[in-house]
Amino acid sequence: MLKIPCIVKLVGVTFENAQPNIKKFGNEHIRWFVCVREGSNPHDANAIRVALFGEYFMGYIPKETAAQLAPMMDAGREFDAKFICVNKHPRHDTVGITVKIVEATSMATAKNNEEKGGVENDA
Repeated sequence: MLKIPCIVKLVGVTFENAQPNIKKFGNEHIRWFVCVREGSNPHDANAIRVALFGEYFMGYIPKETAAQLAPMMDAGREFDAKFICVNKHPRHDTVGITVKIVEATSMATAKNNEEKGGVENDA
């Protein structure tokens, strides 16, 4: 059973414009991305893309995690992805990104605490 929040390395980071998007937007200043269900994806009916503003593609939730997360999203729950780090290889230009998946209501609470000067709960 998937426990939320969970930390994952995104997959599919060489598809579409993920590489330039990760290089430009994959940083602690951006912080939050949205999880978007892609139920019509021909490669994976449980596909969940991670994107900035739902538009700038960053990658996909790994298949095993998406298989558990997709039914929750299909039932109406919303999830967001918090930036953790960019994954770089010392000999290759390809980059990846690690994110923490949180329920959208948890994210709103965390953001509200930050705005009030409180400490964010990253449990």
